[in-house]
Amino acid sequence: MKPALLALAPLGASTCWAQASAPTASWHQHHAEPVDDRVKQLHAELKITPAEADKWAKVADVMRNNAKTIDDLIQQRHDNAQQQTAVENLQSWNEIAQANAEGSKAMLDAFSALYADMPDPQKKLADAPFRPAEAHTK
Repeated sequence: MKPALLALAPLGASTCWAQASAPTASWHQHHAEPVDDRVKQLHAELKITPAEADKWAKVADVMRNNAKTIDDLIQQRHDNAQQQTAVENLQSWNEIAQANAEGSKAMLDAFSALYADMPDPQKKLADAPFRPAEAHTK
């Protein structure tokens, strides 16, 4: 089971300070697919009921919007990497970090509203995918 926070951290481990090569268009296109897959997977894992559909839709929208925002910023960063000054480079990282923080807050708000209405057994189902990966193996 993958941690739900993977949907919130689209930066990926391969991004580095000095990386300058532009990703291919297929990278940008295919990054949205795992988000949609994750939305579907979480929907099933959390056993979202029809009564929860509206609040779940908000969570799913936040997940998709966060991924698109970060993808767009990373694409801009890669497209401009060869021309950026050191300050512009740092600024682009700051924009990505800021968008990640804002996206995390939006996810917290949307998910908190859903979680508050869940019955306790469903909350337990929801808690597991949000734990750190190492907690899943214990």
